Amino acid sequence: MTAHPIPENAGHWWLVCGKWRRLHAIHSAAITADQMRNAIDDNRPIPERAACGLRRRWWMPGVFSRLGRRRCTPCCHALGIQPGYGTPANENHREATKTRQDGEQQ
Repeated sequence: MTAHPIPENAGHWWLVCGKWRRLHAIHSAAITADQMRNAIDDNRPIPERAACGLRRRWWMPGVFSRLGRRRCTPCCHALGIQPGYGTPANENHREATKTRQDGEQQ
């Protein structure tokens, strides 16, 4: 359950802003792990530009948002990935779990 810039997340942070309606992709070079850790510890957002061009103050989403919040469609198109729910890494994990469960039920 990660929003960190790992390969499965297209090398981007998946963060939220404002009313937390969508997960947006922020390039990994824009925010270091230390900056994110400090922002979380200090409970403050990080100003940066998303892949879709939106410039806002970003927060690390909670666990349920990382799993089920809808991804920003323009961010997904900019990265060349499919729009969907949850971070790309978590979406892949959910699909693998579902496939395993379906196989066990047969």
